[in-house]
Order: sequence, then C-alpha cells, then structure tokens
Amino acid sequence: MYIKILYPAFILFAVIFLSCSSGSNETKDYTVEADSTKSANLEYIEDFFDFGTITSGEVVSHSFKFKNSGDGVLIIKDVIPSCGCTTSKLSSKILKPGEEGLIEVVFDSKGWYGSQYKSVTLRTNSPIMDKSVTIKANVVEGRNG
Repeated sequence: MYIKILYPAFILFAVIFLSCSSGSNETKDYTVEADSTKSANLEYIEDFFDFGTITSGEVVSHSFKFKNSGDGVLIIKDVIPSCGCTTSKLSSKILKPGEEGLIEVVFDSKGWYGSQYKSVTLRTNSPIMDKSVTIKANVVEGRNG
C-alpha cells in the first residue's frame, strides 16, 4: 500500500526536480566555439615564478599574465591546482582573440619545508588543452626571538 502512495509522489518529485534544474551560463558560453575554422590558443606571458626563501606559514601569491593568441574564442573550462595548499583566482573564463587575462596563484606554506614546486593548470578549448604555471619557494622554519 505504501508503494502505491509513494510511487506517484516520487514521480512527481522527480519531474519537478528535473524541470527546475537549468543549464549554467558557462555551458551556454561553451557554444561560442561553433566556428571550427578558428582555433583558440592559450599563451602564458610568464609560466614560472620563484619566491626565493620564505618562512613556513607565510602565504605568498603571484599573478601570471596570459593571452589568447589564436583566432577563435578561448574558453577556460577548469582550473586545477596541484595541491590543496595552492589556490587561484582567475580574471576571466572567456577571452576573445588577442585578449589578455590574469591568474593569481596563492601558496600557503604552512607545514611545508624545503624546496617546493606547485602548479596550477588551466584546461581550455585550445588544441593543447592543459597548460600550467609553476611557482617555486624554498620554505624554511621560522625563527623565534
């Protein structure tokens, strides 16, 4: 008896839930690349930065400039840090041909010691889908006193 009552309620809930979900704006933006004769190209102006020596616990950041050097629209689909100690902020997910953008990479050195290399990868619609920037820091123990 409960199944007869719950089944229609479940169907109604599923219909309402599925009809209320809408596509995100990003998905709509990805349709911009419809012209297959044009190709986007992610090009970093700089792809490596060395912070030198820092004290464990310091939070440091560096902004990397990049551009779309192709003739199609560049769409950044994902930003992938190499570790949880590294975060990033992206200026724009869509760049027209010739436009420039920034990605700020933030490294929290708490608990890290020695020579550290961390990267952030941008996954795009360009022919080489994944391109990374890398930071380096020599993390030393803090001094008391």
